[in-house]
Amino acid sequence: MIENPLLIEVFTSQPPCSGGRLVKKMMKEIEEKYGEKIKIEIHEGMTERLREYSIETTPAIVIDRDIRIIGVAPSMQTLEDALKEAGL
Repeated sequence: MIENPLLIEVFTSQPPCSGGRLVKKMMKEIEEKYGEKIKIEIHEGMTERLREYSIETTPAIVIDRDIRIIGVAPSMQTLEDALKEAGL
């Protein structure tokens, strides 16, 4: 088992908008591809975690505690590039 999986936090509105639904779907594909190398947490609505990051626009994707994507549903390529930049 991987000791320190890369943390991916996804923030969506509640209920999720079309962008949020797309991002959640993409996370399932990412999880299937990378398995134990990553840990995905989905946060819906106004959560304490959202406030901690001072995120005001969703969807947002935080990788390894670094806000990487905000306000848009990225392409799969953009998401994979962000994961690579984070060390995956």
